[in-house]
Amino acid sequence: MDAAAAALSANLLATDPAGPAQADAPFKLVLDLEAWAPRLEGNFEDGSGPDGDKVDVRTPDLHDMELVLTGALTARRGRLGVGIRGFSFSTSGGGTADDAFTLADVGVGAGDAFDSSFSWWSAGAEVRYDLYTPLAERAYAWSEPRAGWKPSANGTELPVFVLVAADIGSIERTIVNRTTGASSDASEAFVTLMAGAGFELSFDAGAVPFVERVTVGARAEAGLAVPPGDGDLGGAARVEASIAARFRCGTSAYFGYRFLGVSLDGDEVDLDGSLQGLRAGVSFEF
Repeated sequence: MDAAAAALSANLLATDPAGPAQADAPFKLVLDLEAWAPRLEGNFEDGSGPDGDKVDVRTPDLHDMELVLTGALTARRGRLGVGIRGFSFSTSGGGTADDAFTLADVGVGAGDAFDSSFSWWSAGAEVRYDLYTPLAERAYAWSEPRAGWKPSANGTELPVFVLVAADIGSIERTIVNRTTGASSDASEAFVTLMAGAGFELSFDAGAVPFVERVTVGARAEAGLAVPPGDGDLGGAARVEASIAARFRCGTSAYFGYRFLGVSLDGDEVDLDGSLQGLRAGVSFEF
């Protein structure tokens, strides 16, 4: 009876793709430390400007590129990854208005002196699953092993993954008319819920000095922006692309681009805008 049970167990492990493959997969932590240089783009839609019932972020001088330090910590095992991420962005402006505009009932006339500021912070979590691995022994987790499979030349891998993410965020905007003394300080908290997909193409660098592996990847997410107050549902999107070089010491350096957009119809702030810009960072694997 024991021999039969052992044989049955061995057969189940051999046919269950989540069995030995997942059990033998190493657990690892990846820490990303990054410098991101985005600009605020888009329109405030709770005011009026020279173009109608919206105010371009350039009008109150909130379009400067700013350096943002961001971070992420991801736990990976096999096809599954779970991570946390966050950033804090702020910019300020001011000067003399070329055209009249209004934000949050604060009117700024042509020729008026004004000060402005804007901030956006976000923190959240993401779950990723490598759904399709066309160059691996098993294309899907539930697939049978491929007969006669051999690893690709140069260790090439191409996982295609799906992901879901939830982030909490807050936007704050101030406007001060220094000529009249009128001012406003408005803020809005919100939650974004997104789903998406992406890919990573990686391969051994071969004869490149000091570089062990190169990875090129991209991802896109889309979903909802949910203000907890009296606002309406809006949209949210996140797009990233990068190229990374892993050095023989186990540390990686990467360079890429990030777009983070939101259409927020809040109680105090209406923004149809985005943060977008180049990014560069290092990854430490434990």
